[in-house]
Amino acid sequence: MTKIDRYLLFLYFRVLAICFATVCGLMIVIHIFTNLDEFLTYSKQTGGSVLHVMLDYYGPYTLYIFERLSAMLALLALLFVIAWLNKTNEFTALLAAGVTKRRVVRPLMIASTIVILSAAAAREFAIPKFQDRLDRNPQDLVGPRTMRPTFDPDAVALIQGKHLLPVSSEILFPKLTIQGGPLATSIGARLSATSAKFQAATATVPAGYLFIEVSSPNNIDQLDSVQTADGQPLLLTCKDTPWLKPGTCFLASKIEFEMLRGGSVWKQFASTLELIRHLRGENVRGANDLRVSIHNRILRPAIDWTVLLLGIP
Repeated sequence: MTKIDRYLLFLYFRVLAICFATVCGLMIVIHIFTNLDEFLTYSKQTGGSVLHVMLDYYGPYTLYIFERLSAMLALLALLFVIAWLNKTNEFTALLAAGVTKRRVVRPLMIASTIVILSAAAAREFAIPKFQDRLDRNPQDLVGPRTMRPTFDPDAVALIQGKHLLPVSSEILFPKLTIQGGPLATSIGARLSATSAKFQAATATVPAGYLFIEVSSPNNIDQLDSVQTADGQPLLLTCKDTPWLKPGTCFLASKIEFEMLRGGSVWKQFASTLELIRHLRGENVRGANDLRVSIHNRILRPAIDWTVLLLGIP
């Protein structure tokens, strides 16, 4: 890397930081003054300071803004550096020294590629960790979330519920509508309870939902555990599972808790692998939308790069 390259990269990233700080700061300031009452109410309910509440909310939001505007910011920074070099006649001096235009633009293009790839990495690895925060408006920081009915192909059943509690990964008043398979033969067409908590997989127990205070079937404690055709656990009961308490049962499921959130906004904050896993357990009605989202996600870096090339003078 030559001194000219370092100088161009310094100009590029300085302009990029200024543009991002300006756009992001403007959006956050407008958003804060629009929803200030909600933040004050939430801080009183949680007992924390308003500043801490805002930092907790706008930290992931800042990352999301960078991911959405990365291509535009990269293009603005590149164009500004080129315009600055022309204005100060540095471009003319470089050309007179035998440096081609392609050689001058090359470090800027590499830096823009790094920005686009950084946005893709944030989209796949960082943003999914803050899905619940990003999916919430300031008006619903407190309270339950709407649940999206989701079909589980392994259980051949539709998972439904009244509300979701994201903090505890819990479903309020869950209802499992069984449409066939081993579960229908063993427990009937319905499994309902007061709540169901999602549990991650361990060395001995697969991932799934712990149903608490089961109301249907009312003889759940007398029923045997159910397995799939290949011998994998599907429904565990306290009759032959020592760690389960009476009135509870455990449904092994590949449907993660984040897949149950209501609406379609969650797709913006989910990783591509999560979308693919959700597609495998999706019913036919919503499968096409998911396929479009996955296709768009895969092509997003190429689209951003194309926009960058089209904007170069």
